[in-house]
Amino acid sequence: ENSTKEIIIPANTKEIMIEGISVNSNYSSKILSSTEQETLPKQIGNKTESGLLDFVSALDGNYDEIRTYYPEEKFLHVYTFNSVRKNMSTIIQRPDSTVRMYTRGASEIVLKKCKTILNRNGDIVPFSTVDCDRLIQTVIESIARDGLRTICLAYRDFSSDRLPDWNDETSIVDQLTCICICGIGDSVRPDVPIAIAKCRNAGITVRMVTGDNVDTARSIALKCGIISHNDNASVLESEEFNRCIRSKTNGEIEQNLFDKVWPYLRVLARSSPQDKYVLVRGIMASKI
Repeated sequence: ENSTKEIIIPANTKEIMIEGISVNSNYSSKILSSTEQETLPKQIGNKTESGLLDFVSALDGNYDEIRTYYPEEKFLHVYTFNSVRKNMSTIIQRPDSTVRMYTRGASEIVLKKCKTILNRNGDIVPFSTVDCDRLIQTVIESIARDGLRTICLAYRDFSSDRLPDWNDETSIVDQLTCICICGIGDSVRPDVPIAIAKCRNAGITVRMVTGDNVDTARSIALKCGIISHNDNASVLESEEFNRCIRSKTNGEIEQNLFDKVWPYLRVLARSSPQDKYVLVRGIMASKI
């Protein structure tokens, strides 16, 4: 909330951040100013995008002007966000004829696609695997433990003389330059912990299945009362969950393995729709 006051963001970095957030989001997402004093602006559309657009305003940017300059019909290509990809990319042609792709998404996923990063002076510098691991441990995990979802903003420039095949997403959304990591908070409504406590008292087990980072998910689950510091509940990411329930020989789900996991599972992070289906089907098929 106070990040723009505590540090000085280089002008070129700020310009890239503002433009990237403005165009690489659904244009239905927006912030409506309140007509009443002491009332927060109203967020319309996707909450993550609305939070980022609010950040644009905090940077003295005008996303409406940028969106007017870059109408959606002039986008060269868009890789829409989905639960598997966990990132979104939009490709535009800038006034200097440079073709630029803006990418945002789950920080650990997007960061691993970055080969360079903007430093504190706004210069592009190399970004190694070691740098990536250190940033995840010192920045992303720290932010996530506070219950914030971390979003990585990145970009890549292409020569307008030799445009690639936009259908080759794997090679296109790669070799990125990291712009920044943003932390976005979803506050827990006061009635949620009360409702979960009532479920517990009634003998109902509440499980949280989310696409969030495991540290973010654990923090929110603690605040909600889904887990506590003293219980034996397990918090798993999708990859570990699938490794625990699948045969090491053929990769198929085995009910006996599943039955060793699900009774203790309270939070499943970085999950996909398939994970949700597997979890529900497995619990329904269980004999314990």
